[in-house]
Amino acid sequence: MATPDEIKILKIIDEEGGEASIGKIARKMQIDGSYCRIIINSMGSADIVDVYRTGQVAIADKGWASLGKKSETLAGGDAIKRYMNDMKKWKAF
Repeated sequence: MATPDEIKILKIIDEEGGEASIGKIARKMQIDGSYCRIIINSMGSADIVDVYRTGQVAIADKGWASLGKKSETLAGGDAIKRYMNDMKKWKAF
């Protein structure tokens, strides 16, 4: 079960189209960026959100369930769609 702060974060990400930066989430919640990062990392550990190295945060399946919505990336039940969407964000060094 997600906490009230986690639900607020999920709603902000949902309003942003399912993905947002940690900085934008912190500004919209009017909290310190470090505190926001701690909450989001905890959510990432619980598989509520996916946290990318770029600082972007996307709602994972458990997060969509916490909002009472279907996962937009897996709406068709196809896990490869999510993998392909995630792969587009990868960067080679």
